Amino acid sequence: MEAGMTTHTPAIHAAVHHKIDAEGRPIANFRPDVWGDYFLNYTPDDEETKALKAKQLEELKEEVRKELLAVADKSLESLDFIDAIQRLGVAYHFEEEIENALQRVYDNYRNDDFDLYYTSLQFRLLRQHGFFIPY
Repeated sequence: MEAGMTTHTPAIHAAVHHKIDAEGRPIANFRPDVWGDYFLNYTPDDEETKALKAKQLEELKEEVRKELLAVADKSLESLDFIDAIQRLGVAYHFEEEIENALQRVYDNYRNDDFDLYYTSLQFRLLRQHGFFIPY
């Protein structure tokens, strides 16, 4: 080995300079977070705010129910709306309304000359909900 060269690696060298706490764990001295403690200062909503949010939620759910009933006679719009509700992850709130809408689509099922998108959407949604659609 040549004179003046050290034999330890940077990882070992860095480990030597860590401070150890009382339990024997290394203490990390990270720079302060750029976000500060913004996300640590969470205060839960008071009862009035919770009640207001619950009321808004019910109003929005009712609005979606009305929209779902409004497009019930139009199978293409109904299928698009149901697909959007499912993709948003809120379909569990409207299971009965979705089943009724899909039943109407199924009852009026005919192999029209829809474009490929609507044909595949109709096939997928009806099959996902247990309706028999020949392929």
